[in-house]
Amino acid sequence: MSEEITKNIDALLERLDAGERLGFYECDRFVDHIPAFTEKHSVEETRNFLEFIGSPDKNMHIIHVAGTNGKGSVCNYLSEILRQAGLSVGMFTSPHLTKVTERFCINGKPIEDSIFCEIFGDLIRKIREYKSESYFPTYFEFLFFMGMLLYEKYPVDYLVLETGLGGRLDATNSIHNPVLDVITEIGMDHMQYLGNTISRIAGEKAGIIRKDTPLVFYNKRDESTEVIEKRAEELSAKTYRVDPEVVSEINTAPDDAGNICIDFSYESQYDKYCGLRLQTIAKFQTENAAIAIMCTRALRDMGVNITDDDISYGLKKAKWGGRMELILPGIYVDGAHNVDGMEAFLECAGEVPCDKKRILLFGAVADKQYHLMIRQILQKGLFDVICVSVLETGRSVSESQLRAAFESEMRYADESRNIRFSYYTSVRDALMDIITDRGAGDVVYAAGSLYLVGQVRETLGIMPGN
Repeated sequence: MSEEITKNIDALLERLDAGERLGFYECDRFVDHIPAFTEKHSVEETRNFLEFIGSPDKNMHIIHVAGTNGKGSVCNYLSEILRQAGLSVGMFTSPHLTKVTERFCINGKPIEDSIFCEIFGDLIRKIREYKSESYFPTYFEFLFFMGMLLYEKYPVDYLVLETGLGGRLDATNSIHNPVLDVITEIGMDHMQYLGNTISRIAGEKAGIIRKDTPLVFYNKRDESTEVIEKRAEELSAKTYRVDPEVVSEINTAPDDAGNICIDFSYESQYDKYCGLRLQTIAKFQTENAAIAIMCTRALRDMGVNITDDDISYGLKKAKWGGRMELILPGIYVDGAHNVDGMEAFLECAGEVPCDKKRILLFGAVADKQYHLMIRQILQKGLFDVICVSVLETGRSVSESQLRAAFESEMRYADESRNIRFSYYTSVRDALMDIITDRGAGDVVYAAGSLYLVGQVRETLGIMPGN
C-alpha cells in the first residue's frame, strides 16, 4: 500500500474506533480515488485475500454470470424470478448508473447509504489487518470484497454475481463453489484485455466454468459455442444451451398504463411458455429473458421450487435501467457500448414511433470501438440531429477525437439526409440544448456508454427504478 492510502485508512479507523460513523460521501470519495493507487491483481492474490477475510462465499449459493452483452439484464430477470419464488436474493452488478450503492442489491433494492458505510468500514479494517505492504484491492476488487462481506452480514438465499471485465482473470472468479455458471452473448469488446477474436474472448469468458457445476450459455455464434462446450466437457459441467430459436412470436403491445411492452413465447427442449411479457420496448431483451428462463430450468433440476407463474410474473415485473429505457416521454436511454449492443439499439430505436425528428446524444469511452459505433449510426441513417458530448470520466473520448471520428466516418452516411451535428464538452450542456430546442413529436435517444446513461439520468434528476 502507498503511504498516502495507509494514512487515509489509519485516520478512518481511528475515527471508527472512537465510535464515529463515517459519512457516505467520504466513503464513496475514498473508493473513487482507488484507481490512482492500484493495479489489477491475479486471481490467486484475490483469492488469498478472500480467504483471509474468512471465505464468506463458501456459505453462499452463488449464480456466477459472465458474457459480453446482457449480463446485467440476465441477473435482473433471474433475480426477479427467484424473488417471485419466495427466495431472498442479492445481486452484485456493474457498473452503476448514478450511485455506487446500485451495485449491491438485496431483494431488488440498492443498499442504504448507512449499510454501504458500515461494510466499507469492515473492509478497510480487514485490509489493515492483512498487513501486506504490496497489496491493496483495485476499485472493482474493493467493491467485490465489500459485496462478499455484505452478503455474509446480510445473508440471502441466492447471490446473483456478475463478473466485471472478463471471466478467467476476473476478481469474481476467486469464489470457490458457485451453484450455477452462466455465460451470455459473446461479442467483440475489451479486446485489448481478452483477445481480438470471438474464440479467444469466449475462452476468457469460459474461465468461470467450474468442475461439475451446471452451465447455462447462449448459443449465438458457432465460434464461441465450440469453445464453451469443449471447456464444459473437459470439466464435466452439464450444459443448458439457449438457442435463439427458443424465442418466437415477438410483438409490441401496450400495458394497462399505455406503456409499450414486449410479448413473446419461449419453447426449449425442457419448457414451453406462451404470452410472456417484458416491461421494455427492446426486443433484444427476449434473448436475455430466455437465458434467465433456462437458468430456472437448471435450478429446478437441482430441486429448487420455481413455478411457471414465478417465471411469468418475475419477467413481467422486472425493470432494468439504461437498456432502451423510456425515462421521460419521448426520451430513451440505452447503454449500448460495443458493436453488438449498438446494432441492437439502432434496431429498437427505428421501431419507436416518431412524428418529427430523431435526435441522438452520443458519447463513448476511449477503450471502446467508438469509430465502428459511429459508422453504424451513420449507416443506419436514422437521426436528423446528432449531439456529441465528452463524458464526465477520465476514460472519455475527447471532443477533438469525437469530431475527427464523425468526420472520417461521414462517407458512410446517407447523402440524402442532412444531419445537423453539435459538439459539447459536457453532457449537461448537450442535454439542456436538446431539451430547449426539441419540438413536439421529436424523439430523443442517448447511447454509446453506460456512463452517458448515468449522466443523463443524473442531469434530469432520475434515479434508477424511478
